[in-house]
Parts: sequence; structure tokens; C-alpha cells
Amino acid sequence: MATPQPGEQVDARAIRYRAEDLAAEVGISVPLLRSYQSKGLLPPPRHEGRVAWYGPHHRERLVHIRHLKERGYSLRMIAEAVADARPDGPPRSMEEHEVLRLADVAERSGVPVAVLRALEASGLLRPHHLADGDRYSDADVRFVRNVLTLLEVGLSLEDLMRIARRQLEVSDALGHDVMDAWSQLVGARLRRPPRPGREAEDTQSDHATRVAASIRALAAIVGQLVAYRVERAVLDAAQAEIEASGTEAERDALARSLASPFPV
Repeated sequence: MATPQPGEQVDARAIRYRAEDLAAEVGISVPLLRSYQSKGLLPPPRHEGRVAWYGPHHRERLVHIRHLKERGYSLRMIAEAVADARPDGPPRSMEEHEVLRLADVAERSGVPVAVLRALEASGLLRPHHLADGDRYSDADVRFVRNVLTLLEVGLSLEDLMRIARRQLEVSDALGHDVMDAWSQLVGARLRRPPRPGREAEDTQSDHATRVAASIRALAAIVGQLVAYRVERAVLDAAQAEIEASGTEAERDALARSLASPFPV
């Protein structure tokens, strides 16, 4: 691990660990660390030549996993806790609440900044545009890894954009529809002035916080619903295509895949 000198102030992003150092830091074995990584519970490290370097976010993730295991969570439940954005699900990973810059997304996904900017220009990667610059989250890291997976199976970025273009248009329209409904059904109630005598306990700041929390929860729920429906639609179409023109071996392989847990 890169060790700071006494009295030296160190940027947390500059701290890095080898696998054996990180495992010792959190009190687990290196094989267990590798197992978590192979199961998708731990993001891949950054490589410099043949050396794999882990950062503070890897340490936070491992501490969180250990905490969940101590509370009796199964590996499947832990996988949901570190990857699922459902507001009513298990506790989220610490990374879910992190605010990242583009360089952080590049480091955690293993994708160069230039490629990420190309994904942004195509409309696939969409940061939050804030007053002090663009900001990202762990959801962006996972999305970029998923895009890489599609490219690795043979799709080009042009193919991906052709497939995604209509969905981008539909999702933009859905976003406006959802917020119109929220404004009429939820926002109007949340934005009502506080009753007389409650100003002290219902401050403007608390009021605004509830509005923001309601919108974030709504986005997470709608996102899960859409993701579920799209996944099912793709798999239904795949079954129809394989049934019509696939081989018997392909039909059997797809059936086995659908009957088995998807690897996390």
C-alpha cells in the first residue's frame, strides 16, 4: 500500500493497495477477496502492467460486505445490497451515495476518459449537470461496464446507438410524463405551505429535502420497472427467435440459462 509520511496530508484517491494489503486491511483472505471480485461484488482493480491496484472504494465495499455477512445476509442478498437501487431493498453500498467525477468513472470501470466522452457525445452516458461541473455515480460505472460487455460480444458502438436511439427518445418522454404525474399527484401535496404554528418543525430546508427524496425514490422505482420490462421483452424476443431459427442446442442452452440464476 502507498503509505503517507507522518504529518503528510494525502488525497484519499491517491491511496492504493495490492490485493494482499487490502485483504489484510479488512481482515479477510486474498482468495475470499478474489471470490468477491469474480462474483461481481467487488469492482475490478486498476492495472499497471501486471500489478493490480485497489483503492479506498474497494476497501469501503469489502467492509460493507463484511458488515452485511455479520448481519446474516446471503451472497445473493449482498449482491442486491451493493447493486440494486430499490429504496425498499437491503441497505445500499456506500458507493451508491458517492458523487464521482469522470476520472473516477474511468478508474473504476477501466475505460479511458476519451472513450467515456465519446459515450457522452453519443447520448448513452448522461451525467448530472451541476453548477460546479458534471457529476456521476456508481450507476454510471455499472452502465459503462455493461456497454463494454455488449461491445465484447460483437456489437459495435454504431450498432448499439442504432438499437438505443429509439429507447433514448422513449425514456426522455417517459421522464417528462413521470414528472408531470409526480407534480400533479405528489408534488402539489408536498409543496403545500406548512400549517400555522408548525414553522419551527417544518422548515423550508426540511420541506425541500422531502421533495428531493421523493423524486429520487420515484426515479429508482420507475427505473426498476422499466429495466424489468425491457429485460423480459428482450428475453421473450430471444426465445421466439431461437425457437424459429435456432438449433436444438441453442434452444436447450437458452432454456438452461433461463432456469439458472444469472451470475452476479
